[in-house]
Amino acid sequence: MKTKILVLVFICTNIGLSQNLGVRVGGTTATITSNNDAYEFDFLDSFIPGYKLGIFGRYRLSEIIILKPEISYRLYMVNQQINLGTDFLHDSKQSCHTFSIDLNFDIELSNYWSLIFGMGIDYFLIKQHEVNFENTFETHNQDWTALFSDERFNPFANIGLCYKMKKNILIDIEYRHMLDNWSVESIVESNSIISSGNGSVQLHMINLSLAKVF
Repeated sequence: MKTKILVLVFICTNIGLSQNLGVRVGGTTATITSNNDAYEFDFLDSFIPGYKLGIFGRYRLSEIIILKPEISYRLYMVNQQINLGTDFLHDSKQSCHTFSIDLNFDIELSNYWSLIFGMGIDYFLIKQHEVNFENTFETHNQDWTALFSDERFNPFANIGLCYKMKKNILIDIEYRHMLDNWSVESIVESNSIISSGNGSVQLHMINLSLAKVF
């Protein structure tokens, strides 16, 4: 817990000391994969658009390397189907509101293109689950009293491309892969399809955003 707080302080300090500041707005989508037979973890069908808002800094370390710390608010959703042993597949959607911190590097490949790589940490703010039981929709909010503080943090590895449209306008496309596997939950007992506990579920995220540098 102390390490994560120090990382947050470090990134916020770097943003404040950066040579340039910027704002970012964009879309985000996430999907999960697993080998659990009761869940239809379909990679393509699970995509649902969400959004992100953030501020970031840019600090040039060399002629081609730029340090880019960022803090953002992100909403992403996971859509899956569940087989509870009946002929009916239950549609399930889990919405996650997170506060995110990222520390990325841009490697300039040309005057327009840069390679993005780095890592980040997401912190759960709100998690809501909606499930369709035979055309009856039920909504459940995450019980935070049962979730330990460390389980609210999720580390990610980031990689992507940045395109510079103008001197101060950037377009980023980024893939984020969660480094901790989540666990599968019982929708009947816990009102959740996945949780932050250790398991076999992998989360994949794609962000497409537009940024303005000041």
